[in-house]
Amino acid sequence: MRALVLALALGLLAAPGAADVIDSEPEAPAAPARREAPEPSAPRLEATPAAAPADTPAPVSQAGDGAPSLEEVSRKLDNPLSDLWMIFMENDTARYRGFPARGSKWVNTGIIQPVMPLALTKKWNLVNRPIIPIISAPKFEPPLIARRAAFGDFNQCPGNCNSVNPQRVFSALGAPDERKAELGDIMFWSMLSPAEPMKLPDESNFVWGIGPAFMFPTATEDQFGSDKWSMGPSAITLRLGKKTSLGLFQQHLFSFAGSGDNDVKMSQFQPIYWYRLPWGQWQIGGFPMITVNWEADSSDRLTLPLELAISNTFFVGKMPVRIGLGANYSVVAPDNYGQRWMIKFFIVPVIPKPIKRALFES
Repeated sequence: MRALVLALALGLLAAPGAADVIDSEPEAPAAPARREAPEPSAPRLEATPAAAPADTPAPVSQAGDGAPSLEEVSRKLDNPLSDLWMIFMENDTARYRGFPARGSKWVNTGIIQPVMPLALTKKWNLVNRPIIPIISAPKFEPPLIARRAAFGDFNQCPGNCNSVNPQRVFSALGAPDERKAELGDIMFWSMLSPAEPMKLPDESNFVWGIGPAFMFPTATEDQFGSDKWSMGPSAITLRLGKKTSLGLFQQHLFSFAGSGDNDVKMSQFQPIYWYRLPWGQWQIGGFPMITVNWEADSSDRLTLPLELAISNTFFVGKMPVRIGLGANYSVVAPDNYGQRWMIKFFIVPVIPKPIKRALFES
C-alpha cells in the first residue's frame, strides 16, 4: 500500500507544470493593454486660419472695432457735406501782377477751415465751416500826396493805372518791399443737407446742401479786408461715383453794413473734380476758386484758374489724414494786382466727433 501511494506521488510531481501549480501563488489578472492615442494631424489652413494677435490693428480700418475702413474715410473726405469732423488746413502761395506791385509779387495765404457737421435729426445734418485766412503780402502804404501826384485821385487807382511805368509809380509812391502777415476777413457758411445721399440710377450718390454764407470785417489791416459786413446764399451739389467725384460749390456775398469805402458784390464758384487712381487711396483732380467781383471794372472782374492736384489718404496711428499738393494758373485775371500762378498744399486730419447723437432726436 505504501508503495502504491509513493508511486502516485512521484507521478504527480513528474507531470508537466505540476510544480508551478503547487509551489506558486495564483497570478493576478493581466492589466488591459494601453491604447496609444494617434498622433494629431496637421491643421488644415483653409479651414482654420490663424487669428491675428489681439494687439495687432486691423489691416484696413486701424481705427478700432466698428470704425470705417480707410477707403470709406477717403470717400467721405471727397464729400464736403459728410458727417466727418475734420480740420482742413491749406497754404496757398500765389503770384500777383499789376498795380500796386512792382512787376509781380508773391502773396502767401494760410487757411484754417474746421468742418463741424451736426446731426439735427436722423435725416438732416447742418454742416458748418468757418474759413480763417492768415495773409502774408508786400506792405503797400504810399503817401496820399504821391498818389494824388501820380493819379489825381486819393481813393482808388483808375482803370488805366496799370499802364503807368511800375518803376516810376513806385519811385513816386515810395512803397517799401517789406512784408506783413495779418488776419484777413473770416468767412463762414452753414448748409442744411440730407443725412443720407440720394442713389442715382448708375449706383452713384448725389448730395446737396444749401444755406447762408457770411463774411466778417475781421482783417487786422485795411489792405487785407473790405471793412464790410457781407452775407448771401451758398449751395453745393455733388455726384460721388465709384471712380469720380464731380460737383460745384457757390456763394454770393453782398455787403450790408460797415465803414469800408467800397461795397462788396462778389460771387465765387468752386468746381470740385477728383478721379480715384487704381492704387491705394491716391487721386488726382482739383478744386480751384473762380471769383467774380461785380464792383470792379470789366477788365478786373473775373479770376478764372485752371488747376491740377494730387492727394492721398492714410492712417497716422488711428487718425485718418489726407494730404495733397496742387498748382493752378489763372487764364483770366484782373489787370490790377491779379492772381496768376498759385501753388497749394493741404493737409486734412479727421478728428473724433464730439457730438454723436442727433440734437433733436426723438
